[in-house]
Amino acid sequence: MSTTTRAARGSKAASRAAEKPSTNPATEDVSLDLDSLEREDPQDPFTFRLKGHTYTIADPKELDWQKQLRAFGDPVYFLRHAMSAEDVEKFFNTELPGWKMEAVMKAYWKHFGLPDLGELAGSPT
Repeated sequence: MSTTTRAARGSKAASRAAEKPSTNPATEDVSLDLDSLEREDPQDPFTFRLKGHTYTIADPKELDWQKQLRAFGDPVYFLRHAMSAEDVEKFFNTELPGWKMEAVMKAYWKHFGLPDLGELAGSPT
């Protein structure tokens, strides 16, 4: 087949595709329409007080899925994405003993009913 014939066929297919009426993505039949999906079980954010300031940590299910995956292995990354910019600035510039940070994270996990960290990592409990 000559190059000219292939080019002609390719352009005919392209013009047929261009003539096909475009579909409206909003009415297209799909298996799962994430654009119209609403969360069934929204939860209140987790709050805690430190040195007179009330901090808010968002529900981990509300984080972008890619950030969520990374966040569970990196607590600093997690807090930087689950707290407001104002809270991040204040929190990371406030001294906090490790045992109190542990208390914050345990209460946070309990608040949202998250699995034990050992279960999440797949290790035996």
